[in-house]
Amino acid sequence: MQKLRRLFAALSGFCLMVVFAVTLGQVVQRYIFNLPMPWATDIIRIFFAYSVFFGMAVGVFNRAHLNIDVLVRLFPAPLKPCFELLSNVVVFVFLGAVFLFSIPFVKANADQVTPYLQLSMSWLYAVIPVTVGFMLLFLFGDTLRLLRSFFVPSPGSEGR
Repeated sequence: MQKLRRLFAALSGFCLMVVFAVTLGQVVQRYIFNLPMPWATDIIRIFFAYSVFFGMAVGVFNRAHLNIDVLVRLFPAPLKPCFELLSNVVVFVFLGAVFLFSIPFVKANADQVTPYLQLSMSWLYAVIPVTVGFMLLFLFGDTLRLLRSFFVPSPGSEGR
């Protein structure tokens, strides 16, 4: 899972780098050379959307979403795993709905194209079910880990 986390973080960073480079190029072309780059808008839109979803996946992998520190600190230590489990379930249900609705959404937009590059909008929207699918797999595994910790005693806790 660590390799997948690093891959998604690198992809998110790469996408942001492309957005920055193309935006900078577009500004230079337009204001210095007076030559607009209309195709840049399509590239920026696609790579920005990809960076958001890859970054969102990294946030889920790092369990950085729904991290309400004030609430977690109020709970006694034995209840913190219960809050983590509740958090996982809430995020899992939300992402499950996103996943289920994203597949027909990608299919429904297959006939639409980007204005300048004429790429199918499905390429833009395909990142949604792919990244959300990985997030769901991670949350499922993390939830199983949490449930196992409730029923299987941790090493060293038998003598207490």
